[in-house]
Amino acid sequence: MEINRKSVLPLYYQLKEIIKEEIDVGKYKPGERIPSENELSDKLNISRNTAKQAIADLVSEGLLFRIQGKGTFVSEKKLFKGLTDTFSFSAEFNSNNVHLTTKVIMAEEIEESKETLQYLKLQESTRLFRIQRLRMLKNVPVALQTSYIPIFFCPTLLKYDLSANSLFDILKEKFNITFSYLKENISCVKADQYESELLKVKRGAPLFLLTRKTYTKNDEIIEVARSFMPGDRCEFYFSQGEQFSIEVNNIHG
Repeated sequence: MEINRKSVLPLYYQLKEIIKEEIDVGKYKPGERIPSENELSDKLNISRNTAKQAIADLVSEGLLFRIQGKGTFVSEKKLFKGLTDTFSFSAEFNSNNVHLTTKVIMAEEIEESKETLQYLKLQESTRLFRIQRLRMLKNVPVALQTSYIPIFFCPTLLKYDLSANSLFDILKEKFNITFSYLKENISCVKADQYESELLKVKRGAPLFLLTRKTYTKNDEIIEVARSFMPGDRCEFYFSQGEQFSIEVNNIHG
């Protein structure tokens, strides 16, 4: 651990990068305590305020977490491949040994407008299922997902347990739906009152909004899904311009 005082980079920023690197190489493992602000200050001959700023930034980024009276610790991170590689949100978590739980907020039939049906490329039915589920890791919400599915594809869908089973597994196994491809868009929004209450974030907090359209082999839209994901609990990145992954930070406290 070394600070370069001739660098144009601010001292606090250098310290952040040092701590990140030491976590990456395994010097500090998830759940382990890092040196205190006073210890860092003495070791690196920097002010306590510099150390405090660096640690505060890393806490806000989700890399570290504090326990009152005990110190600052490294957060656990759970890695899973991106949704563009799979149709099932649940399968994406479970395939990477991340225990995802689901709470069904609503599961109902609705009647949509002509414009919405045209958007969904539907002609046979005006009715859709609207299914909203809250996805959680260790009781910490990581996504609020609402799916819209044409009823004629799966008229008895709501009789199945949507909290314990993957929606796409049900569609595939019980209704012989063959999925072909999906399209996803991502944007940034602010949490409204409803979203903030369910996701346990402040109103106006930044959220990622993933909008997904999933197609059958006949080029029909089988599902439109909108997923709100807290910005401080998720990171999105690309590998070689193709692979899309999500890293979900474990939340403590």
